[in-house]
Amino acid sequence: MSQKAASKSAAKVLFQQANEAYFDDEFEQAESLFTQAIASDSSVGDYYLKRAQVRAKLDNISEAAKDAGKAADLTANKTEHLRQYFKALYLHGKWSYELKQYDDAAESLRKAATINPSHEEIKELLAKTEPLTTPKPEPAASAPAGDAAAGSDQAAVSVPPRPQVRHEWYQNDNFVIIEVFIKRVQKDTAAIDIHEKSVSVSVKMPTGSENNFEFDPLMHEIVPAESTFEILSTKIEIRLKKASSGKKWDHLEESEEQQSKLTSLGTSRKGISWDTIAADAEKEAGLKPSEQGVNQLFQSIYKDADEDTRRAMMKSYIESNGTALSTDWSSVKKGPVETVPPTDTVAKPFSR
Repeated sequence: MSQKAASKSAAKVLFQQANEAYFDDEFEQAESLFTQAIASDSSVGDYYLKRAQVRAKLDNISEAAKDAGKAADLTANKTEHLRQYFKALYLHGKWSYELKQYDDAAESLRKAATINPSHEEIKELLAKTEPLTTPKPEPAASAPAGDAAAGSDQAAVSVPPRPQVRHEWYQNDNFVIIEVFIKRVQKDTAAIDIHEKSVSVSVKMPTGSENNFEFDPLMHEIVPAESTFEILSTKIEIRLKKASSGKKWDHLEESEEQQSKLTSLGTSRKGISWDTIAADAEKEAGLKPSEQGVNQLFQSIYKDADEDTRRAMMKSYIESNGTALSTDWSSVKKGPVETVPPTDTVAKPFSR
């Protein structure tokens, strides 16, 4: 194995260890391990992106913004890293705004907006940032025709901004349909990636520029194997098969607030309060805390479980509205977990 290959391999091991420390809320240790991974292989944007998030947890926003900017540089113009690129731009813009670096913030947020024009948080943040940026100087008056050649080196060239591509979405009982309105797209220049909770679209134009879109995360899960897309003369039509037929989507994507709630419940190993779950279960059953060791049981299962078992427990509990708890990830991952109300009761949908 060459020295370069050995360094990359070592970086991957360090990166995995750093992620484990991060999920255990050991942020200082995670930062150190991410730094070591970067020292072994500084070409991976995701290493910088993850360290940026750790540094933000440690309230080191200045360094976090620098890492996010570096991650964006390393993932730019690479279709396979579009998701990381979008997130790096968003975080760099957000943190630059907090640091009052409004010009840098606006630049990153504009780029992120071209990838996902419907992202509400980016639109709101960009609207606050734009008025605070440094005003651009007025373009110099055009030189007379006779002086054009002499002043050609100094003449300002005005490049029209690339028009923003419009997209729309609608739904029926079984599908969510996204329409991206780009004309005359060649099939071999378009890449559409469909996953359970995300869709990315990348189109290389004849001019050499790229139009990129990222819908991530989607409002609900879809079935990639039964989803399709079609490239037409005036648009790209993407048909996403709903994992739960008949379920109405209020939005195409989750809001930042929804993501934050799910993250606090579902991605941190210390994020779920089994005390609360146990208390709710005991309250519904009319039991005193001393009558059953439900809390101890939950904690014991979760503590000693592997990653898939933990994911199954969190997903089943959240999606069933607290009425079911499964440890079988192979079953739970197949689709949403239904609400199972207590005996002699009926689950009713929330009505406004």
